[in-house]
Amino acid sequence: MNRKKILCICLSFLLCLSGCISSKAKSAMTDTFTFESGRVYHLDVLPVPEISSNYAGHVAIPEQKSHQDAAYAAGLCINNTTNEVIADVNPYETVYPASITKIMTALLVLEHGNLSDTVTIQTPILLYDPQAVAIGLQVGDTITVEELMYGMLVTSANDCAVALGRYVAGDDESFAELMNTRAAELGATHTHFVNPNGLHSPSHYTTAYDLYLIFKELIRHEEFRSISGQAEHTFQYTTAEGISVGIPIGNSNLFVSQTYAAPDGLTVVCGKTGTTNEAGYCLIVDAEDTEGQEYIAVICHAGSRAGLYTEMQNLLHEIPAADPEK
Repeated sequence: MNRKKILCICLSFLLCLSGCISSKAKSAMTDTFTFESGRVYHLDVLPVPEISSNYAGHVAIPEQKSHQDAAYAAGLCINNTTNEVIADVNPYETVYPASITKIMTALLVLEHGNLSDTVTIQTPILLYDPQAVAIGLQVGDTITVEELMYGMLVTSANDCAVALGRYVAGDDESFAELMNTRAAELGATHTHFVNPNGLHSPSHYTTAYDLYLIFKELIRHEEFRSISGQAEHTFQYTTAEGISVGIPIGNSNLFVSQTYAAPDGLTVVCGKTGTTNEAGYCLIVDAEDTEGQEYIAVICHAGSRAGLYTEMQNLLHEIPAADPEK
């Protein structure tokens, strides 16, 4: 065998070895999560984010941990009054947020808009998902921004979220850019949004910790707490033909609707749900105890709706009981 053939064989071996090492390195950064159904969910492990000194004194920063025995992909419970971490499950692993995305849309509306403004639907709102929750807004319909917020936050209407994004930024792409800019400003550095409602896209992702950062800023707005804390509402708008329409809607957050109860001593004030096939069942809540301490809890990618609320109850049970003598 001549020298040239030997060299070719050696190079081929090295390339193959390199590929194997690369594959092993990649798999070392990826965990899997298996639901009771047997479906496997792949999680990309991310490093603990570097939080700007402007935020470090005002936010909680959990350690990087991995919990393979949890019944959901990622979760977090934080005392928002003291910035103490109560519990965390894979807080820095990428997940799909589904409709929890709408907390960012709500934040931008409250920062850039006015609830009393009136919006007229100018172009069709196409959702490309037959299962997507929607009011059914059509071109020419006229609605206040406040009503759109009720539709988006109470019943999780996806067309309301699109209408609000266009109201703030003019078009869908510009609003997505604004979402990502604001997320980065809040320290949510492992988040990327492509739409205002959370309908699935592989490029639309976040972490439980990033959702906490966004939600922490959002609940400073009393308007959000009031709207998303309503168990039911009558959504009102006017059609292009001038007909007034009222549609009863109920809150998708089953703690707010009282279908599920918070642990004794805690009240779920408000929050946001999220569900897609890819994201599983998701929920973020703002809760208060009898001493006025505030808590933020989030669960991403539970395997069922009932499981989501049971696990959120368990997560909230991690909160130390308030002192009855205080």
